[in-house]
Amino acid sequence: MKDSTQTVQSVERALRIMECFTLEKPQQTLGELAAQTNLSKSTIYRLLATLARCGYIKQDDVTQKYSLGFKLFNLGAVVAGNMSLRDTALPFMKKLCDELSETVDLNIIESGQRVCIEMVESSEQIRNIVKVGQRNALWVGASGKILLAHLEETERCRILEDANKLHQLPVEIGVLEKELDVIRSQGYVLAIDDRLKGSFAIASPIFNHIGKLIGGVTAAGPIHRLSEERRPFIIHSVMFTAYKISEAMGNSDVNSHYPMLKRL
Repeated sequence: MKDSTQTVQSVERALRIMECFTLEKPQQTLGELAAQTNLSKSTIYRLLATLARCGYIKQDDVTQKYSLGFKLFNLGAVVAGNMSLRDTALPFMKKLCDELSETVDLNIIESGQRVCIEMVESSEQIRNIVKVGQRNALWVGASGKILLAHLEETERCRILEDANKLHQLPVEIGVLEKELDVIRSQGYVLAIDDRLKGSFAIASPIFNHIGKLIGGVTAAGPIHRLSEERRPFIIHSVMFTAYKISEAMGNSDVNSHYPMLKRL
């Protein structure tokens, strides 16, 4: 942000209050928070009431002191989990990019959408460009479909039914589910001219130590670099990269998730 006029004052004040809580002093009184933030007690009280209602602050019934709520713990766990995945995956992604000379990106599901959380860009003059933070529907493109296919059934059905009610799906649910069945059985998805015309994308899922889907890795490039001779090599390379990332994330049953690796 360029200047303070672009900030929301109440949000800024609420964040200042939460930053007062530390490991050394996890509980604070209303007066202590007022002294540290230079805000009036009435202002702080209103902000604390809002934060408490949303689960970000809690108040001890006996001491009347305030402390951080468990909602922040949940959000921190999401950040920590994603950062761990990014840190673990990045070396493998760089290696895959070097091998294929194609752009490689790492994606997760967040709020029912596919979100790119890391990217290694191809050095080729003609290349796919993916922006970190970019969001897309799960039923479009290789990166989204690989995540949608490996979601737990109840969650997948909920997302598809909601999208169907809003007339967002490009095909009927039954047709899409058959496509997702094939994707699950082979452990990868190949998309051509799907989200971006003139390009291809190949994606494979990533699983954690308990076998739960946590993300997907994708290699993408212009269609003229996807020859029939080169296609099996790219598919194998992407799947093997997903395999190695899952293994590094502690998955001990990694072979069961990538049945096609032995055939390629």
